[in-house]
Amino acid sequence: MSTATLDLSGTRPTPLRRLVLVELRKSYDTRAGFWLLFTIALLITLIELVTLIAVNAQDALMDFTAFTGSVFFVCLVLAPLLGIMLVTTEWSQRSAMVTFALEPERLKVLAAKLVTAVLLGLATVVLMFAVATVCTAICEVLQPELTQWAVEWQFLLVGAPLTLTVTMLFGFALACLFLNTPASIVSFLLIWLTSLPVLGVIAGLIPAFEDAVPWLAVQINVLELSDGFPGSASEWGQLLVTLLVWIVVPLGLGAWRILRAEVK
Repeated sequence: MSTATLDLSGTRPTPLRRLVLVELRKSYDTRAGFWLLFTIALLITLIELVTLIAVNAQDALMDFTAFTGSVFFVCLVLAPLLGIMLVTTEWSQRSAMVTFALEPERLKVLAAKLVTAVLLGLATVVLMFAVATVCTAICEVLQPELTQWAVEWQFLLVGAPLTLTVTMLFGFALACLFLNTPASIVSFLLIWLTSLPVLGVIAGLIPAFEDAVPWLAVQINVLELSDGFPGSASEWGQLLVTLLVWIVVPLGLGAWRILRAEVK
């Protein structure tokens, strides 16, 4: 008695571009994803509008870069949550079985999620600059003598996109490591917001550890990217070690875990 077989040798593999489009849709096609995207856009708009109102009420000098600076640090905290949810919702909502049944190459799915996270980070930067442009134009109409179109091109074209991308990758790496939304978000916020004071306390207790702090301070080294690429070999070394410890190692361990995790 012959056994029926399904021959898939002639089936073309799913292109990465299609997987990225699927992940982009997933980012807003769930209730949590939609409201997170909406909240980020709303906060960017509200913060810059409040800045616009305050500046005009006080007759203060204002320029384009100042509008972006007022909301940039908020984006660095909120945008990586998008990258975290791209990874963790697949496991917390038990949809990983469907995903990996349709695309068995798990690393390919992970690569699509990584590309999507970067694209969402860049979209956040574009939105931030777009709202800043509108607010600067309004400010120029209301008080033209106090408004300037002073643009720091290095921050606009390199610093802001690079900083937000690296921060997004940091959150993405933690999500791959934990595969759990609350654990990933709490870990990201704790490390991003409190790692520097904790390292300072450890250095105060152990003087020999003080020299290691600049090499592990993720917030300081990443924020320095807002001014562009490092200018010295020492700064490059500190940045690369920071990226290795906080992004490359967690991402590598997370990818290994995703490859070996049992899908339920």
